[in-house]
Amino acid sequence: MKRLGPEDQEAVYFIAKIHEGIPAAWIDNHQTSEESIRSLCADLQDRLYSYTNYVAVIRLEQRVISYIWAELNEEDWKQIDIISLWTDERYRGQGFAKQLKVGLERWAKQEMHATRIYTTVSSRNKEMIRLNESLGYETRYYRMVKEL
Repeated sequence: MKRLGPEDQEAVYFIAKIHEGIPAAWIDNHQTSEESIRSLCADLQDRLYSYTNYVAVIRLEQRVISYIWAELNEEDWKQIDIISLWTDERYRGQGFAKQLKVGLERWAKQEMHATRIYTTVSSRNKEMIRLNESLGYETRYYRMVKEL
């Protein structure tokens, strides 16, 4: 596991590309563009200069197979928000996401002195819900949407 810095441009671009495409799993007709990926990439790279952002990856043979991106909540300095967490489908169920979340928890407690971590998970993502529950996360709200 490696925590990224702004010099890790290739990994940052990879994360931006994956993050932009993730909603397609639960949002019909979700589309992304090279422009939106590059914009997010630039934003994420800038954020990596701040101590309040945490981005870590797990690589296998130089390829990113799992990542986590989180940051200190600007309005509540006791809260860390997970922005994105992803593991390549071929490596799911092998503990990589758990390893990244445990690393995030250590950073949140030791460096940020946070008291909670907040994450949003699609109701369709049963694997992530199970992982979060196994790590002590609890459901506090349901976000419900009705498309018109």
